[in-house]
Amino acid sequence: FVDEEEVKNLRAKIQGELPQRHFGDAVRLEVANSCSEAMTQFLLGQFNLTESDLYRVAGPVNLVRLMQVPDWVLRNDLKFVPFAPGIPKALQKCHSVFDSIRGGDILLHHPYQSFNPVIELLEQ
Repeated sequence: FVDEEEVKNLRAKIQGELPQRHFGDAVRLEVANSCSEAMTQFLLGQFNLTESDLYRVAGPVNLVRLMQVPDWVLRNDLKFVPFAPGIPKALQKCHSVFDSIRGGDILLHHPYQSFNPVIELLEQ
């Protein structure tokens, strides 16, 4: 806990605290069904867990890692085209967002339409 009002340089204070932070204890261990008994016992011991904290999974563990697979494939014909958000027609022709708003209400549907008109409104 860092009291922002007492600290003059918050960034320096946080950098000093980071090495001293404590990570949470493990509460669950997932292993594939094919994982050997010796390996599961080793992992349980390393994380101070019991047999009741062990979950055997049929199939791959931690599917989030599969999100990286498309980046490894060098075949653009197999990948989806990157999505480019659109800009409403009312905002495409005017130089000022305020001029467009004077002409009528404009509905922006995020994330399907670009957030740039909002940024331009704030800048103008």
